[in-house]
Amino acid sequence: MTNTPEFLLDARVVLDRGDLRLDAELQVHHGEVVAIMGPNGAGKTTLLNALLGWLPLRSGWILVDGKAFETPDDDRVTPIHRRGLGMIFQDGLLFPHLKVAGNIQFGAASDKDLSALIETLELSNLLERYPSELSAGQTQRVALARTLAAEPKMVLLDEPLASLDVTGRSRARELIGAALSENLSGALIVTHDPVDAFALAQRVVVMENGHITQFDSPAAIQSRPQSRWVADLMGWNIFRGVGRGVSVVTANGTEITTTGLESDGEVAVMINPASVALFPERPVGSPRNSWLCQVRGVQLLGDVARVSLSGPLDIYADITAGAAAELGLNEGTEIWVTVKATEVHVEAQPIGE
Repeated sequence: MTNTPEFLLDARVVLDRGDLRLDAELQVHHGEVVAIMGPNGAGKTTLLNALLGWLPLRSGWILVDGKAFETPDDDRVTPIHRRGLGMIFQDGLLFPHLKVAGNIQFGAASDKDLSALIETLELSNLLERYPSELSAGQTQRVALARTLAAEPKMVLLDEPLASLDVTGRSRARELIGAALSENLSGALIVTHDPVDAFALAQRVVVMENGHITQFDSPAAIQSRPQSRWVADLMGWNIFRGVGRGVSVVTANGTEITTTGLESDGEVAVMINPASVALFPERPVGSPRNSWLCQVRGVQLLGDVARVSLSGPLDIYADITAGAAAELGLNEGTEIWVTVKATEVHVEAQPIGE
């Protein structure tokens, strides 16, 4: 345990809730926004509730800005109302009898100037409305304004954008990101959407089965997922097979060359679609990871074309939209697929099992 204000949040949360054993340790720096992702039932919301003090710890500690809320050597527990943590729920939970202005002012010092916060979240024209007159996105922005107006040490957000449509989500994400960066010392955001996580957070926690399986920058999460769930979420290619020396042999006999295996036996192979190269003719030198495949379809994702291919391996390739057009890719087009051995990531045990 690090009992130092070097971190805004320094916590290890160990508790049992039903069939879930939560054991998660994390640190959040001052001024940092950290997103928490994971499958349903992983313990994401349970972690937030424990930090707030709604759930008792079995063991562990919670320190915020160097102040201990719960520690192993002290039976005293800081009550919820004295923790200085703000919580924003999926539905906002605004006071229905108060107008927007009253909701925002609730909990703030009477002489506090909230005009900059209101302007950042684009709420100036909504101040005289009641919560029942707001859209889902407006409700979340008011809830965030109310929370930030009270100047919490840290804000916890539980799926704050889940109820918004695509258009409202994008705009709310921008406004919430701006408000957090301007008004907050730190935040934890639970979300199922990697776009929200990567847009709002400097680091991302991945929780699975009550444990943190990866805690890294968005770029690292995307480029080197550490579990099957993350790899699936990021759209990576995943194959199972048997490791033999420097190769993995799949169930249909296809051989995937690697840079070397730690051990033989059952393994899982992960390949980033961005590492899959396409050629109209067999590449010179005939690299070992080279297969003739057929195009099943091409999906444009902004400037990226995701090409689905079938052959010795059913695999996805991410190339530029310009490259896809130049290759003339259509359903049924035959194309050579290559992957460098250095881009083949192998887990010695089956991922996610």
